[in-house]
Amino acid sequence: MAARGIADMIKVRLVGHIRTSVGADFIVLEENQLDAEEIVERARAMVKSGEPGFNRFNTLVVVEDGEAFVPSSVKRSVKDGESVVLIPFSHGG
Repeated sequence: MAARGIADMIKVRLVGHIRTSVGADFIVLEENQLDAEEIVERARAMVKSGEPGFNRFNTLVVVEDGEAFVPSSVKRSVKDGESVVLIPFSHGG
């Protein structure tokens, strides 16, 4: 098996209560490609305690090229080497 390089991962920046719920500013997913919905679900699975206050319907995904969308309304894959930001609608600024 070949060693994974830096491009074999997706870096996800967490903002607002998503960051607080997960307990991290960033998560790194060692995948070549993931649907945006799956990225939100992976972040939800990392919540330390309680029910996550975010999901694919109330989270804005911003891809490094500036594309922004709600995963429940747009089918979009994120590829290895791309960075994304997860922003809850209730972020507040």
